[in-house]
Amino acid sequence: MHATGAPLPFTDCPRDALRALTPALARELRTDHAGEAGAVMIYRGVLAISRDPALRAFAEAHLATERQHLAWIEALMASRSRLLPLWRLAGWLTGALPALAGPRAVYATIEAVETFVDRHYAAQLAMIDAAPDAAVLAPLRTLLARCQQDEQAHRDDAGQRVGGPARGLLALWTACVGAGSAAAVRVSRWV
Repeated sequence: MHATGAPLPFTDCPRDALRALTPALARELRTDHAGEAGAVMIYRGVLAISRDPALRAFAEAHLATERQHLAWIEALMASRSRLLPLWRLAGWLTGALPALAGPRAVYATIEAVETFVDRHYAAQLAMIDAAPDAAVLAPLRTLLARCQQDEQAHRDDAGQRVGGPARGLLALWTACVGAGSAAAVRVSRWV
């Protein structure tokens, strides 16, 4: 059981299978850890700045899910990104800066981040599906699919709240958030 009371979806994942991860999959788990650590900080950044009750409730609910994801991924980790403090700071700023502009900016930011994360998890699931030992990795696949489903729900929740496509500076900001997320993943694979 996780601290939140939710059962870990990978409890039947054989440790030998985790030790036998290909280097590419091990790197992918490192990016997941960095991303989930950053996601926790995004919501903490929102909560540090915003006083809007609806936005705070949104952030608190999603923060609980991201903490759960982080704990699950940490339980599997052999190595972490050496840039974890940077990813935490970047996450906090990714939440705090739009919170200064208000709920719409936060919701657009979350929608942009989670759109990227959904694609990222989809690519990892495809990598597992194509692996010669995909059956051994089934519990890991279950975990990542669960995380992906939660992130899709976050994206959809934010998308319903944002009230239409981002325009102007907000569109520029969300494009930067997506590009920054992609860059962080590329770096986390190796550092």
